[in-house]
Amino acid sequence: MERIEKVTELINEKGADAFLVVNIENSSRASSFYFSGFTGSFSIILISENAKILITDPRYTSQAKQETDFEVREVRNGDFVEVLKTVVSDLNLKTIALEEERLSLALFRRISTALGKRKFVGFDEEVKRLRMIKDENEIEAIKQAIEISERAFLETVQQIKAGMTEKEIAALLEYNMRREGAEGTAFDTIVASGWRSALPHGKASEKVVERGDVIVVDFGAVYENYCADITRVVCIGEPSDRVREIHEIVLEAQERALKNAKAGLTGKQLDSIARDYISEKGYGEFFGHSLGHGIGLEVHEGPVVSFRNDSPLPENAVVTIEPGIYLEGEFGIRIEEDVVLKEQGCEILTTLPRSIFVV
Repeated sequence: MERIEKVTELINEKGADAFLVVNIENSSRASSFYFSGFTGSFSIILISENAKILITDPRYTSQAKQETDFEVREVRNGDFVEVLKTVVSDLNLKTIALEEERLSLALFRRISTALGKRKFVGFDEEVKRLRMIKDENEIEAIKQAIEISERAFLETVQQIKAGMTEKEIAALLEYNMRREGAEGTAFDTIVASGWRSALPHGKASEKVVERGDVIVVDFGAVYENYCADITRVVCIGEPSDRVREIHEIVLEAQERALKNAKAGLTGKQLDSIARDYISEKGYGEFFGHSLGHGIGLEVHEGPVVSFRNDSPLPENAVVTIEPGIYLEGEFGIRIEEDVVLKEQGCEILTTLPRSIFVV
């Protein structure tokens, strides 16, 4: 109810009559769940001052009635747009807010043509601001996702050996997350070894892991719809002095960011703490991505801890702190923590050692 009250206030401030969420094949599943509690892949929800309506099809009608207190309308042998048209007409809605970034041009044209002379206004930033501030239940779900992820990682590290492929390691880690209670994975698990570890988002491949390889493992479980996002470095055999040197630089950059992270800093200010240190050490050009991002119902959401973000980071946002150095053709290092931002600092949710895992 608190979320509905807040979004209703924002609808009014926007000068709109209602907020429309169009979730087709999970396109807006996060927002649909956030406001209604519905977890299915198809839902059209409409929130106004006097109505909360969810449109779905027979696959999900019973589920929607169990998961949400919205009035459920069913699409049967027809187009959801026709049902939506009836609802909008009955409520006499003139101006409708929606998440423009979630809608394809083709779908928007269908909806706007069917609804006739209605005005549509963007609502993306308002939804992002609501979702980036986590309540106690959301933080607890993220903590559970992290705990599951960490237990699975520790199990997997004991099973990694030379001769396995990156895909085999990723599959094993994802299996262990499922065994530990994950609903799924927050993203395709990244296992990048040897020269491929210098690819920041190196998708697990058929490459065989060899002795001496650095392996960047980026992983995260989903628990009660909320995501974890963690990165650690594994080495097959003792790492070289150069690997240890780069790892120490990344670790120190992260420690400085963690020590200073708090609500009220801008994303740019927090990002610069780690970035400036890496630059001082001569590797600034090899740290090409943002320091971090928000996590929650989606693994990448607001706020962004980036040199492009001049906005203050809000209290109770959950963000990643993940500096990295990537040396093309050699290896890469990234270490990633999940933290809750507070007025006086941050609470670090991840508990795994940040040292190199040697197997």
